[in-house]
Amino acid sequence: MPNILIAGGGSGGHVAPAISVAEALLDKKCNAILAHSTRDVDSLMTKQTPFKCITVPASPLSLNPIGFVRFCNGFRKSEKVVSAFIKENGIDCVLSTGGFIAAPALRAAKKQSCPTVLLNLDNPPGKANRLAVRWADTVLSTVECGLPSSKRIPPPLRKCVISSSNVTNSYEKFGLDPKLMTLLVTGASQGATTINELVPALAKLHPDQFRGWQILHVAGTGHSDTVKESWKDLNIPCNVTDFVDEMGLAWKIADLAITRGGANTIAELAINAVPAVILPYPYHKDDHQKTNAEKLASVGGVVVETDFIQVSHNLDCAGNTILKLLKDHQQRLIMRQAIASLSTRNGSIAIADTCIASVRR
Repeated sequence: MPNILIAGGGSGGHVAPAISVAEALLDKKCNAILAHSTRDVDSLMTKQTPFKCITVPASPLSLNPIGFVRFCNGFRKSEKVVSAFIKENGIDCVLSTGGFIAAPALRAAKKQSCPTVLLNLDNPPGKANRLAVRWADTVLSTVECGLPSSKRIPPPLRKCVISSSNVTNSYEKFGLDPKLMTLLVTGASQGATTINELVPALAKLHPDQFRGWQILHVAGTGHSDTVKESWKDLNIPCNVTDFVDEMGLAWKIADLAITRGGANTIAELAINAVPAVILPYPYHKDDHQKTNAEKLASVGGVVVETDFIQVSHNLDCAGNTILKLLKDHQQRLIMRQAIASLSTRNGSIAIADTCIASVRR
């Protein structure tokens, strides 16, 4: 039974793929261990799984002098931690799902002649993957990315983010009414301040447009109190929560979603066929979240809007798009059918098979 160490962390976008591949490996009778960063979101997501975990003391790559020193120190410490774990636990392969622990984990494995696999989720690849690729034996990517010798695969998805057939459980889980339409607002695991501000402000200006709707607002860890205050005086049924692990239940009841364009979010929208308004993270210089959404946008499944950061500007642009879709039931149905026509598959099995094959070689 191969022992596979999966290193990915720093955000939910790196931890979620790690968990999804661990689930696929478990189904194949392999032993999977998760290595993640010291950030709270990593612990929050991994503690709800059955997998053994280790914490790696890495820091993000920064060109700021103090940040760069912190990165170098974290890199050395992380490499030692992973190297010792590989030796002590007989690790047969190391898979990286990205984030700032990717490079030290793969470098530690490479030094011990342990097979390495790198998973890339973004186009263009992030700084961590551009650094880590030099220590990868095999490169897998869910997008065209420019990394050398990369092989395309479908995005990996955790079982808990794929909607089940039991819609009653979904409404009961969130205390929502099955007779109302549901608007899902989410900025993923860490939240999105501009989205958290936009939707309540829009509802305050146009309460009549929200008639017949209820809100499931996933505010992000630590943000729910502020968001609850924003919705407090509005006469709209609303459930505000910090974090939802079983997102499949949320996607199941979503008639429309307002969200970011992270790779995992886009993959979850695709496999669950949820129409959405995407506001890509506005501080990424490469604008890769907009690129992530292009495939769904090209078939008419989502609408991509610019996040102008200022609420007033967002109300005039993305806000108008949201209002139109709230009242246009036919358009939302067309969008859902367009996404469903793509027949999205779960790439977790392909990644697990690649890790197992690398061990056999």
